[in-house]
Amino acid sequence: MLNHISSIWEYRDFLSSQETYLDSSQFKRLHSSLFRSALHKLRKLDPGLVSDLLFSLYSCQGRPAIDPAILIRSFVLMQHFKYTSIHNWCEALHSDILLQYLIGTFSPPSPASHYDFIIRLTGKDPHLDDLHPKDLYKKPDPKDKPKKGEKLINYSHVQTYYLLDKYKNGAENDRNRMMFTLQSLFNALVVIPSIDTGFIDKDNAILSGDGSSLHIHASPFGHKVQKDLDDSQPAYRFSAPDADIGWDSDLNKYYLGYTFYSIAYHNPSRNIDLPVFITLDKASRNDALTCISASAQFFDMCPDLHPSYMCLDSASDSLPIYQYYRQMNVIPVIDHNQRTTKNTETNGKEYVNSDGIPVCACGLKMIPFGYDIQRCRTKYRCPFVLGKTDHCEYQDACSTSDYGRVIYVNDGDSARNAGPLSYRSDSWKSIYKNRTSTERINDRVLNDYHLHQMYIRDGCKNAFFSIFAGINIHLDAWVKNEA
Repeated sequence: MLNHISSIWEYRDFLSSQETYLDSSQFKRLHSSLFRSALHKLRKLDPGLVSDLLFSLYSCQGRPAIDPAILIRSFVLMQHFKYTSIHNWCEALHSDILLQYLIGTFSPPSPASHYDFIIRLTGKDPHLDDLHPKDLYKKPDPKDKPKKGEKLINYSHVQTYYLLDKYKNGAENDRNRMMFTLQSLFNALVVIPSIDTGFIDKDNAILSGDGSSLHIHASPFGHKVQKDLDDSQPAYRFSAPDADIGWDSDLNKYYLGYTFYSIAYHNPSRNIDLPVFITLDKASRNDALTCISASAQFFDMCPDLHPSYMCLDSASDSLPIYQYYRQMNVIPVIDHNQRTTKNTETNGKEYVNSDGIPVCACGLKMIPFGYDIQRCRTKYRCPFVLGKTDHCEYQDACSTSDYGRVIYVNDGDSARNAGPLSYRSDSWKSIYKNRTSTERINDRVLNDYHLHQMYIRDGCKNAFFSIFAGINIHLDAWVKNEA
């Protein structure tokens, strides 16, 4: 039974009134850069923003529960100080008055209370369903192993069309996922406050999405137990039954784990990267499929955020993905996958190349000269007339007008190249530079906040600490702006 969630003002009053319990050595530690930044982060964090969500997760009767605000601050502080074990963190917490002061209580919660809080938020207890057949994980065929540096192509465009149809009316029917409560917590605690305080431009944001391999330290073979599933097949216990085997293109090997996928925003004026959405998916699932479902869930979680562009890498170069973002009134900025591109012939020696840009009879790329919004087409003009080249042997044959040869490319002619941005144009390149923000976010979560080094296996704990790493990243940005 949850009686009370302490507010940010109660926490600040606690900090002011309990300073007398700290001795001179603890005051000296508190004013060090590491502890001072931790204090500033926790003073800005308001657990009261998720009170409605948290009250719905507790029973109306029973033993009074520990204040969730204390547990939230404890997990934030745990990652801030780079602890990778809940037990080690709780040992430090129980023996250090300064850490107790920072979380807002001198009666710190036990390791069991921390684990119970994870189960309560994720709705999953990994130990309730860990017996499975021996062949739980589908072993990849060695013949399907990609070349060095290439990604595994293990999906068809039929699957992306299915997701396009599934999410065309939103993701409200997809809220029974494990991540939904965690994403709601993340959204209320830091994403909406970042929008309200101007850290995220809610009307003209340039977002980017990308997935990274999240390796777990578990055996894909399981542990055989005596109990049988159906009196004939022995059962195996797996420490990560919801994980599977995927391909890591950076390490050029198969791995057991998940795909960590984030959608990020880069604030150029403050030079900060902020995650606006975080999710976990199966390791075997291609980014082309994950980006549609993740984007649909993101738009469902953040209806007030209206991005103008979405930047994705070539793994998401699929026609239904372009169609989905245009339905959402977002311009997709996606690098082309060279294995699926080809030239399109037009008249005579003219053709539209694989980048969607017309090439004139002289073999030169024509120059983009505006976009017709009413007719949904891009205008291209002669490079010779615009002074981009000194000589053209077809200058008299192409056009008798001083304006020069003009070609219009309709959006319907090539959905991959449709829209006001010409592929690889200066404007396109300028916007696409923002895509690296999501790679930096993934690196911060997996490496700076040590998600890879935590040696946790099941999906619910990986999802939980992924979300709290995202919370820490927002808090870091708030503190940086203050400095």
